[in-house]
Amino acid sequence: MNKIRKSLGLALTLCVALALTACSDTSGETTDTINQEGVVATVNDKTITQEEFDETLQSYKMMVESQYGEGAWDTEISAGQTMGSYYENSLLDNMILEMLMVEAAGKEGITMTDEDLQTQMDEFKAYFDTEEEYKTFLEEKAMSEDYLKESLKKEFLINHFLAIKIENLQPTDDELKTIFDDLKMNQQVRARHILVNTEDEAKAVIDRLNKGEKFEDLAKELSVDTSSGANGGDLDYFSYTDMVQPFSDAAFSMEIGDISEPVKSDFGYHIIEVTDKTVDDSVTLETKKDELTEYYKSYKYEDLLEDLKSNANIVKKQ
Repeated sequence: MNKIRKSLGLALTLCVALALTACSDTSGETTDTINQEGVVATVNDKTITQEEFDETLQSYKMMVESQYGEGAWDTEISAGQTMGSYYENSLLDNMILEMLMVEAAGKEGITMTDEDLQTQMDEFKAYFDTEEEYKTFLEEKAMSEDYLKESLKKEFLINHFLAIKIENLQPTDDELKTIFDDLKMNQQVRARHILVNTEDEAKAVIDRLNKGEKFEDLAKELSVDTSSGANGGDLDYFSYTDMVQPFSDAAFSMEIGDISEPVKSDFGYHIIEVTDKTVDDSVTLETKKDELTEYYKSYKYEDLLEDLKSNANIVKKQ
């Protein structure tokens, strides 16, 4: 609906679903390997080189601009952050997590044969009408065939590892009920907001509201979320999971007519006014069971990544 919705949309589907939590060095010491020229990180006894990082980053840039148009890499997706800076800041952590999952897959006895790889390559090439189209694709994405094969291999190993560790999990009804309550699945809020860039600006907005100026007028005048600002800041009805968590936490804890203190999110500072709240009794644990199960698996996935990181020796070059 507008830019504060939880999903950023732009090109996030290009990433393997990896958590973006920063990794850290569990040993507290740098090793001789990390000091070698061209090495940007070590994960247990393996390295990530600057060349590998640059090739992966370039491939992402080509994919983003191929899908969304030239210049998309420099498109702002939140205050002070472009698509390119998002990838550049998170890519190394993604590569580390990917390496940890591939290593964990090996410990589970998961392997990929030459025949498996050829099958994956054949399935990939089937998307193209001719060999020439396939080669053009690689050129446009700045991707070597070796890089593609390595990517398909990693994807194969990780998917099979997650199938064992996550996909077959069956949560209990009590676990699902906890998630149902935490995510307020049967509730919706209608609110409007004014989004500004700094806390001082947000406090100035609240001061003007306290002096009697209308919320709708200030939203039209000041909100950097222009799509809702044009409507007086109105966001219509939304569920808890529709918005970024700090915004939802604030909105769902407020009463109708309340105006919040400044609420900080990745997008800036919000002043929120709740205009309505609803409860839909037809939405139950049973009607949401499939969706709740997916949330459960996503939480378990995050736990799995945290466990892999906590038991790994990770060093990133400063």
